Amino acid sequence: MEYDIHIKKAVLHILDTSINFPVFSNSELELDGEISEFLEKHLAKILDDTNLKKAQFVGETNPARDVCAAVKDDEGCFLEASNALGGMIFDMMLKNVDITPADLICCLFYINNEQYLGILKLNYKTGYTHYVNQLEEGASNSIIRHKTLLPSDGQKVEEAVLISMETGQLKLLERLYEINGAKEFYLSQYIFNCSTDLSQNQKLKIIDKVTQKINKKYYDEDFDKVAKLKKVVSDSLDENKEIRVDAIAEEIFETNLAVREEYIQEIQKAGLKDETIEIPEKIAEKKFKTHKIKTDTGIEINFPLSYYDDRDMIEFFNNPDGSISIIIKNVSKITNK
Repeated sequence: MEYDIHIKKAVLHILDTSINFPVFSNSELELDGEISEFLEKHLAKILDDTNLKKAQFVGETNPARDVCAAVKDDEGCFLEASNALGGMIFDMMLKNVDITPADLICCLFYINNEQYLGILKLNYKTGYTHYVNQLEEGASNSIIRHKTLLPSDGQKVEEAVLISMETGQLKLLERLYEINGAKEFYLSQYIFNCSTDLSQNQKLKIIDKVTQKINKKYYDEDFDKVAKLKKVVSDSLDENKEIRVDAIAEEIFETNLAVREEYIQEIQKAGLKDETIEIPEKIAEKKFKTHKIKTDTGIEINFPLSYYDDRDMIEFFNNPDGSISIIIKNVSKITNK
């Protein structure tokens, strides 16, 4: 998806726990062409990330919400607010060594004319580069290891929070870290104190997991049910760019009302309450346009889902001895891969 992104102001703070204190910048970044492009590309990738979650501030007392509200009321306190948010995150990092050191970019920007406050935690990457030693006899070139490289504009930002200055709603990208002996999302639970919706990726995983569970329980892991699920989703996306959970249940389990009801209940129990789910085009292409099967004899076949019920292209036969035969039809050329 394309976005009209405009960066208004930005600042970079260093949150490197190896030096035990944060280095806060007293001045904003100069937004020349390269830096603006770098930030815009990362923001666009964040918005398209299937792990991005919608969230809402909660609690009567919420320091992070108060900081964001202050920026909304007065952009002149942007630097001070960025220091406050950076300090909250750094204090959490010092107490929990599992959290990756990073540079923190705070920015005010617009997405399609809606203003946001963005917090991008650019976790350090390790890489190698050349180093020139100037000696009496001349230059001596070597290779050194850098432990504080930022993700390039072609890589993913793993942690980010985007807060709408109009609605106060959040878009959240976060990682699990070990906090007090348990894996937790520290950004939503401890820094911004917000309740989160499921990401698109989490929703699809629930549907896939529950489908496999019901399929195994009632249909002995029938290949046909899994392929039909993908076909139903694919057809629905072609028509509406979204899927309905009840429609999936009806198509897959047909007249078996008890199984259909159990399927929907299991999905709701897993945390997916939405009746309809919007699926980004990238996920649709990756997960629901092709289907891969593997036989117990080691043969793998990857075919377009549109061929699933097209007997002119591929056909499955149940043999009297319980085995299955597969016929691939109308092939004019075979290419080795």
